[in-house]
Amino acid sequence: MTALKKFWRILEELQTRMLTKLILSGLAIAATLIVFGSIWSQATDVRARFDGVVAVLREANAVTKDAVATRLLETGEVDVDGEVYGGPDVKAGIAAFFDEETGGLMQVAELGALFVAESIPAWMPSLLIDRPEFILWAAFVVLAWLLMVVWTEITVPVALTILGTMAVAAIPWTQGYTGVVVSVCGVGLLIITFVLLIRLLLLVLSGIASPRSSSSRHGRPTVIVNIAAVAHTLIRESIRLRISFAFIVLMLITLPLIPLWIDPEEPVRYQLQNFLSDSMSLVYTLAACMTLVLACATVSFEVRDRQIWHLVTKPMGRLEYMLGKWVGLVSLNLILLVIGGVSIFSFTQYLGTRADDPMQAIEVHDEVLTARVGVLPTFDKLTEEEVREKALSQYDGDAILRSEVEAGERTYTQTIRMIVGRLRKEHLDKQRAVSPDGFAEGNEYDARVYEFQGLGPAKERGQNLTLRYQFHIGRSESTDRYPIVFRFPSFGEQVSQDFVPEQWHRLLVPAALIDDDGTLRIQILNGGFSFTPSDATERFFANGATLFFDPTDFEVLWQATSFEANFTRAMIVNWTKLAFLAMLGVSTATFLSFPIAVLLSFTVFIGGSMSSFITNSVSMFSPDADAILPIQIVQVGIAWIASSVAFLLEPFGRASPNAMVIEGRLVAWSGVLRDLLILGLLWSGLVLGIGWAIFRRRELATYSGHG
Repeated sequence: MTALKKFWRILEELQTRMLTKLILSGLAIAATLIVFGSIWSQATDVRARFDGVVAVLREANAVTKDAVATRLLETGEVDVDGEVYGGPDVKAGIAAFFDEETGGLMQVAELGALFVAESIPAWMPSLLIDRPEFILWAAFVVLAWLLMVVWTEITVPVALTILGTMAVAAIPWTQGYTGVVVSVCGVGLLIITFVLLIRLLLLVLSGIASPRSSSSRHGRPTVIVNIAAVAHTLIRESIRLRISFAFIVLMLITLPLIPLWIDPEEPVRYQLQNFLSDSMSLVYTLAACMTLVLACATVSFEVRDRQIWHLVTKPMGRLEYMLGKWVGLVSLNLILLVIGGVSIFSFTQYLGTRADDPMQAIEVHDEVLTARVGVLPTFDKLTEEEVREKALSQYDGDAILRSEVEAGERTYTQTIRMIVGRLRKEHLDKQRAVSPDGFAEGNEYDARVYEFQGLGPAKERGQNLTLRYQFHIGRSESTDRYPIVFRFPSFGEQVSQDFVPEQWHRLLVPAALIDDDGTLRIQILNGGFSFTPSDATERFFANGATLFFDPTDFEVLWQATSFEANFTRAMIVNWTKLAFLAMLGVSTATFLSFPIAVLLSFTVFIGGSMSSFITNSVSMFSPDADAILPIQIVQVGIAWIASSVAFLLEPFGRASPNAMVIEGRLVAWSGVLRDLLILGLLWSGLVLGIGWAIFRRRELATYSGHG
């Protein structure tokens, strides 16, 4: 044991020498260049193959029956520079990708990816092929990680941790459990990265808080130095305090294990959505709990144990003390979100490699690994004159309503307002209903045209659109299936589909079907077509009931930006929410004991997260008409308090980017800036002001008689 300790001291001393650091830095640079240079070479080769296949596929035409199309339909193969791609698996479904009118192939890019899939290494995500510059960013991050390990003098413990992780991962590797190997290695890397970033943050804060970095005035340090000193102490305390450290370790260990809980037999799209939902919720929830507990504990315990005496007796303002605690918490959360975000993004790309079917690959990239904007159809609205005229007409023709108004049971204004609301709703409901009688004489479709406007950018980019719909019809039984036809009148195209009532369905729509004015026009035919062999004609048959949909159940989505940019914006919003929670915990702990401060902080956190649910519940609440008057007053009071709380906390609940990322929807910069201003500046500043106003008047140097 003595020899082992001596050997360990020699290694620790060796890693601190300048020559050792220079040698290790050179090795890190060389290893990074070799590894990522090889990855770049393979990705470039696959990209060249993909471009060659796409160029050949664009020439295929089933109408003219050229050689490329004929070979595709007969064998499912394509020849590019003497190399054959495809085979029987492609042949089985290739006919469905030929356009019936033009004869050309649709979704050529997705088909090209399918043809070259066999030449792509199993470990390589499509992101490296689609965006080779990402390899350069990855190389930069890895090199920076290695250099930080070397120059922060933790090379030896990091090397031992890596060796231990590899030893643990060796057992499942020999058994062929690749997913377990990835998860085990992920746990090791996350722990190392967390320790590294914490060490780096402490070095930065200690450098700022050093007396040499302060500009003195009458021998007193500056505000920034005081804030950095308090933040430095809090970071060290977060590792020492068992409660907060337990949340951190739980996140670092559990996050890489989530992919093991996902059923690999599910469609890849569902696997990715389940992983994103679980992992993003885990990171945010654990970080929020850690933030509130640590924020309340660090202030209240220092006040309780009279450790704060050493601070308030020095030239440090109480506002500086609170800001220092907040900066430390915000910095710690930044580290946790960076580690969690990189881990989630990496595992998402890893799970995306499981999409080996063309339709699954299209679903993954068009519905999950994307950032889409949803566009709802535009509806006609009644003008003020029209709706008022109809409301007055209905009122004049309803003797019961008139008698109730004359008897004083309701006011005239309330009655007219009620009729106006009902008329507007009925007018919109009629536009969302599709009658089965949608076929007129002369082979013309007498069906409503729904217009989706503002799709000019999608047409310019030439990206696929996703038509997302959920319809109700008849009994709306999940065991029923109904035919439906989507017609694009501007281009004479139509697509027949079968749908199950009250279930979500998706249809990929080419951007070429958008009009020049950026509007996509769609007709819905409530029925289908049957082919009559005797006269070789198609006849329309209607469904037996009216089809209708809810206001948000029929929309078109188009890709506005990349998944990684959208994911980064979501992490910024989560960081902003955590910054507010940090300020909330610090401020409440300045005048409350630890249990009360935690209770109040978690109440605000949970209430804000449930604000939309509370709002919906209150909107449907009405006092018990059979109860006595005092009970009714109490019920109304509770409802008023709940609605007030929901109104105040609504901005916190509205800032929910995780659900948008999971659904592949755009987290817009406008929303990010709104949350930064409201939660990050306004709310945090207001809470800070309240906490400081109370804290500055609190007598801290009063001996309690205990301890």
